[in-house]
Parts: sequence; C-alpha cells; structure tokens
Amino acid sequence: MKYLSFLNPFEWIRATKFVKQNSKFDKSTYDLELYLYSKILHNNMLHYGYFEDTSINCEAISFKVFEDAQRKYAENIIEHIVDMNNPILDVGCGTGGLSELIYHKNSYVESLTPNKNQIDFINKNLKHLKTHHCKFEQFKSNNKYKTVINSESLQYISLNEAFEKLDEIISSNGRWIVIDYFRLNDNGINKSGHILKRFRQKLHENNWNIIYERDITLNVLPTLSFTNMFVERLLLPIKHFAYEKLRYKKPRWYYMTRNLQKSIDSKIEKETAAINPDKFLKEKAYMFFVLEKTLPNKK
Repeated sequence: MKYLSFLNPFEWIRATKFVKQNSKFDKSTYDLELYLYSKILHNNMLHYGYFEDTSINCEAISFKVFEDAQRKYAENIIEHIVDMNNPILDVGCGTGGLSELIYHKNSYVESLTPNKNQIDFINKNLKHLKTHHCKFEQFKSNNKYKTVINSESLQYISLNEAFEKLDEIISSNGRWIVIDYFRLNDNGINKSGHILKRFRQKLHENNWNIIYERDITLNVLPTLSFTNMFVERLLLPIKHFAYEKLRYKKPRWYYMTRNLQKSIDSKIEKETAAINPDKFLKEKAYMFFVLEKTLPNKK
C-alpha cells in the first residue's frame, strides 16, 4: 500500500504543480546555504571571514576561530567608513552582524536584504536596526547615504542595475565599499561572481574612483579549506552511507531513484568546486574595494 501513491496519476499531477511552484524559487529571497550557515554560527555573520594568519591549518580552525575571523572581516570594513555621522546602508546585510557592529559605533545604519528568513531574524533579535526587505534594485528611500556597503552581495546584483541604483541613493562625495569575490575569466564550473575585468570597466564608465584596493584571496582561503575538509570528512561519507543503506534496506527505491542520485552527485560536484581552495585560487579573486564618486548635490 505504501507504494501506491507513486502509481497514483493524481499524485503525479500534484507533483507537476509542485515542480512549477519550485521553479519560481529565487535564491536571493531564500538562500538555503546562508540559512544553514546561520544555524551553525552564532555571531550573526554569514561572510567568509578574514584570517590574518593565511597559513593556518584547516584542522586548527574551530568555530570560535572562524567567528573571530568573521569579526575581523567586519572590522576591516568599518575602518573604511570615514563619516560615521551620516546614513550608512548595508546592502545584503545577512543576519545583521555587520550592521550591529556599525550601530554600536553610534552610527546610523540601515540594513537591506531580500531574504525573508534574514529579515525576520533581524526584526526579532536586533529590533533597534532599521531594515528594508527588498532587493537592492527595487530599493526606494528619501535618504541619501554617505556610505553604501556591498559585502558579498554584489554578486547577486546586475552591475548595470547596481550602478544605476547607487546614483539614486548615494550622497555627494559618497563612498561605496565592495568586498566580494570575482571571477578572473568566464571558465570554470561555478559561475557565481562578476568578471573582475568587467567590473573595473564599469567603474571607469561610471566615473567611480578606486581609492583603496586589496586582493584578500589568501585571507579567505582558510575558510574554504575548513569547509572543504568538513565536506570530505563528514558530508560525503554520510551521503555514501545513506545511498548504501537505501540500497540494502530498500533496493526497489534505490533502483527507482538512480537518476535522482546522479542529479544529487552532479549538484554536489558543482557546489564543492566552489569551495575547493585550489580551484578558487585559480579561477577567482576575493577583492576589497573602496570607491568614491563626486556627485552633484541632489535636493
């Protein structure tokens, strides 16, 4: 009886509707990876972190060491905010860790994220922060911001739309802080991140001046090494165990889900390519930019 639903044509119709509903899934509004990280880490930060000791062994990284690296990453950003008395916009604020640190510098900061889980978390746990639940491209405000921060969020935004929105909201002589990874070319399995050369071209075309630039790839690689070790030593063995358990306990279901297993393996291959330190170092650069543009005062 328990297998009859698999043969029921009405269940297949419902399954088709379910597939259509899930095809509308928007990663920016409900990022499963970020949701997972937020449950593992307890400092309200979801970024790669910044390791001053670039040679640290991945086996020496504890959750505490990683969370300290994340705090250092946020402090590096704050050091480049030259005007703490004027409005600051944290675009793609995650669960509010960076905004919280800025707030406690007696600064006025607003936090923006399209992710429902993140906005609910901030509104519940960091009620003093002013939040905006929307995509950056759709953001509307009467404020003009002296500092706009994109910390690992620019990769989700079209460059054309990002530059257009910045012109709308940034104040005269405003500062744009971008800290994110970029692709060095259009090759590679993982296509996340903008092409670095194109980003530089867009900066030139839109008259943004680079006042600070630093490649911090080596400072974030320990995070990838740690995550890669976790996947190889725990997640992949668990996956193999689950497959084999299904094979011996439920051979019919094992046989019927062969294509699903291949799909899962393919997805894992793609995702693990993104956290492979050697591949990352070859294909991407993690950059820290501080940018300025002189704009006419807008009334």
